[in-house]
Amino acid sequence: MLQWAIDALSSADIDGLTIVLGAHAAEIVSQIAPRDATLVVQEDWGEGMAASLRAGIASLPSPEAGVLIALADQPDIGAADYGRLITTWRAAPETPAAATYANTRGAPCIIPAAFRSALLALQGDQGARVLLRTLTDVIEVPMENAARDIDTRDDWHSHLRDKSLREPP
Repeated sequence: MLQWAIDALSSADIDGLTIVLGAHAAEIVSQIAPRDATLVVQEDWGEGMAASLRAGIASLPSPEAGVLIALADQPDIGAADYGRLITTWRAAPETPAAATYANTRGAPCIIPAAFRSALLALQGDQGARVLLRTLTDVIEVPMENAARDIDTRDDWHSHLRDKSLREPP
């Protein structure tokens, strides 16, 4: 799944890609082609998503840039979805832009630099969705492809089964 996300993001118009890995990082790195991505290993991965966000943000070269946050467990998102999100955000780069799906807003999202301190203040298993819930001015980008996330082996098998039903033999 991570490789699918790398490929989709690499095909989108982004200025750089940082991949944050935690548990089993060495094994994962041996199984992916990271292209020109910066790899960051988050040793405190047990803390949760907030630690991964902090590690990724700390590795970015420019403190003035917006941060596109994408998750590897949303396998239906493609380059076109990321492209729509990026294009939408670039029209108003001081305003966060977030995917909307299943009556929520969340990742993938782009958070402007002015909100980095709020991201860095997150703790535990809190991700950008927590910040997005508190903001009133967020550009929402409908993205039903973001609705599926893979949390278990059963989710993965269901995804593969659904995908095989959608694609011609």
